[in-house]
Amino acid sequence: MILEKEATRRNTKSRLWAGLVCAGAALALFATGASACVPTKLPMGAKGPGLCYGAEVWTEPTLGGRALEQEFDFYRTPSTTPTPLIVWAHPNGMSKALPEDSPMYQALIVPALRAGFSFASVEFRHPVTNDALPNSDTDPRVPHYDLAYALQFIRANADALNIDKRNVFFVGQSRGSLAVWTALQDDMRDPDSPDPVARQSTRVNAVYAVNAQTTYSGTEFANRFLIAGDRAKFIAAFNQQHPKHVQFGSAIGSVNAGVKADPPVRLIYDSPEVGRLLSLEEMSKRDPIHYPDFGPALCRAYAKAFGSSAHCTYDADTRYEGDPIAAYAGYVDFFKRYIRPGASSP
Repeated sequence: MILEKEATRRNTKSRLWAGLVCAGAALALFATGASACVPTKLPMGAKGPGLCYGAEVWTEPTLGGRALEQEFDFYRTPSTTPTPLIVWAHPNGMSKALPEDSPMYQALIVPALRAGFSFASVEFRHPVTNDALPNSDTDPRVPHYDLAYALQFIRANADALNIDKRNVFFVGQSRGSLAVWTALQDDMRDPDSPDPVARQSTRVNAVYAVNAQTTYSGTEFANRFLIAGDRAKFIAAFNQQHPKHVQFGSAIGSVNAGVKADPPVRLIYDSPEVGRLLSLEEMSKRDPIHYPDFGPALCRAYAKAFGSSAHCTYDADTRYEGDPIAAYAGYVDFFKRYIRPGASSP
C-alpha cells in the first residue's frame, strides 16, 4: 500500500497489491559502500549539492540498494535579505538530485527561484519504505524523523543559507508525503537542548503534496476505504508483512486545530476520487499506493477539527498523470499566501 517504485507503478499495480507493500525491483545497479557525511556548521554563502545534515547511511531498496546519506541540495536565490524556503521530499525511484533538464526541475525549482524562494532537496529515510532499518525507543529518529531533522539543521544554519526560518514550506510527492505527516506532528524541537540544531522548530507554514499517503496504517486504510467484509483479511496481511506497523503513524489522526494549529495543506492526485468503499478485488485493479481518496479523508479530518474546509483542499484528476508541470502548477502561489508578515516577501 505504501511502498512504491514511482517510475513503473502504473504497470505493476497487481504485483504491488499482491505483496501489499513491495520494495520494488532494482531500478539500477549501484555500489553499496559509502561513508557517512559529517554534519557541521555551514559556511556563509553555502549552496549546491551534498550538504550534510546527519551522519546516517542506508541502502535504499527502491534504488537497487544504492547507498544514500543524510544530505540535501541547496538552491540559493539571489537576495540581500533572508528568503523564504521550500523543502522538497522526493518520491521512491528518485533521489534528491534534480537535473536542470528534467521536468521535475522545471516544475519545482524554476518557479521557486523565480518567485524569490530558496529551495532544498532532501535525501531521507521513510518509515515504511525503510522499515527494515533498526529502530528503538532510544533512537527515535530512525527512520521517521529525517525530514524533521533536516529542517532543524537548515534552520540552525539560516544565516549561512540566507533563509528566513519563519517562512518554510514543504512540498512532496508519494514517498515524500512524509512531509505531510511531519508537518502535522507537534513541534519536535527541544528548547532546552545543548544542541542548537535540536532547539529548532519542525513546524512549517504550509504543505503541497502530490499523490500523498495521508495514513501509513493498514488498519486505518482498511477501515476508511474497504468494505467491512474484506478489512480483517487486509489488516492481517499488512501487519504480518510489517511487524513494525504500530510505529508508522497517520496524518489523518494527527490533525490539530488547537493553539498551535496544523498548517494548510493542498493535495493533488492523478486519478479521480472514488467516493465509496471498495472490495479487495476492486482495490487490486487500482493504484492503492496513490489512492485518490487519501486526500478527501485528510480534508474531512481538517474540516472536523477546524470547522471549515479552507485549511485542506485537494484536486483529483487524470490530467496530472505523468505531468509534473501540471501537478505543481501554482504550488508557489499557494505558498505565497502563507508568508508570515514582517518577513521578506517574494
